[in-house]
Amino acid sequence: MTPGRHLTGVRGRVTLTVLVVTAALYTVLGTLLFLQVVRSGRQSINQRIDEVLDQLETQTATGQVAVGIDTADGVTARVLAGGADVPPARAGELQVVRPVTGAPGPLVLVGTASTRNLNRSLRPLHRALWVGVPAAAVFTAAVAGAATDRALRPVDGISRLAARIGPDAAERVPVPSTDDEIRHLALTVNGMLDRISDGRRAMDRFTTDAAHELRTPLMALQGELELSARGLGDEASLGRMQHQAARLAELVDDLVLLSGLHEGGRPLHRRPVDLTELVQAEAVTAAPTAEVTAPEPLVVDGDRHLLARAVRNLLTNAQRHAAGRVAVRVAADSEGLWADVIVDDDGPGVPNDQLSGVFERFARLDEARSADAGGSGLGLAIVAGVASAHDGTVAASRSPLGGARFTLRLPVGTPVGQ
Repeated sequence: MTPGRHLTGVRGRVTLTVLVVTAALYTVLGTLLFLQVVRSGRQSINQRIDEVLDQLETQTATGQVAVGIDTADGVTARVLAGGADVPPARAGELQVVRPVTGAPGPLVLVGTASTRNLNRSLRPLHRALWVGVPAAAVFTAAVAGAATDRALRPVDGISRLAARIGPDAAERVPVPSTDDEIRHLALTVNGMLDRISDGRRAMDRFTTDAAHELRTPLMALQGELELSARGLGDEASLGRMQHQAARLAELVDDLVLLSGLHEGGRPLHRRPVDLTELVQAEAVTAAPTAEVTAPEPLVVDGDRHLLARAVRNLLTNAQRHAAGRVAVRVAADSEGLWADVIVDDDGPGVPNDQLSGVFERFARLDEARSADAGGSGLGLAIVAGVASAHDGTVAASRSPLGGARFTLRLPVGTPVGQ
């Protein structure tokens, strides 16, 4: 750590704040202490004057008319006639005036004492406060700065490590054993690094899978074009090229759609959508032999185009893998908060250990369900993206028909017309 580093940033702010606060606090406390000492000293002098006046009053009451009393500790008491003017106290003196009735008649007792000794005794305290308050404030601020510096030392380590972490985010910051904010920060940074690392691996995997998926139709197109260039192509060759071009276009469209859903680049055009009517319409084209159970209208708020795409993908997936039976059911949950689209098939199903990964991009399952006849490999990933964009969920499980069950759950919206 460079010299003076502890005077900048958080350390500097803490040190300056403590310095200002403690200086103000110590100044107030020191002033109150000094005033209390002065008040106590003046009260002591007044009490001593009263004691001398008591003696003088006793003398006058017994008929002993005395001019006054002078004590060894500097108190002077005088007797004045009742109508005489009392001289004002001089600077540096305390004066007590007491009217009394003596044997000769009304009298006035006047006692004075110098505050010179009091002022002399207060002078060291005054100097001590002038020196002690700033010194105490500086010392307290220095201790606070050192404590802050020690407390923030792990943050410096986290910052230096974060600065040198490479794109692979392989390193992790050390987690202190103390249960405090520094530990929480270290855990948070490590969690962020884990997400970065997972995201990078997912992106690398996605790039590899996308390149593989794109390479297949591209190589097929290249082969057909080479045949055509040699004059060996025919009408069937043109049809195959059109099929591969359509497959490429579908794959690119799916990639663009997925990117927009995951990155928030595609705005949702939300409006009330009758999910029952939408499922029935999609089933006619995607799975014409499917058994559709949708007893009543069920409205959700969402983007009709995206919701139709998600339902179509589920129906197409079921139709592609079914042995002969596909069943679709639209229903609300028991509390009426969620609308479910449940798609069942009697195909080979999804292995239990692969249920959570079936919605990943280009997910590779066992041979029974991965033999995709013309699919882009992104259909279920799109369903998951659409569900997430609509604050919903999608899950895979075992179907009562023996194959796979996919459940798309969406929040229920306001019925049309209300």
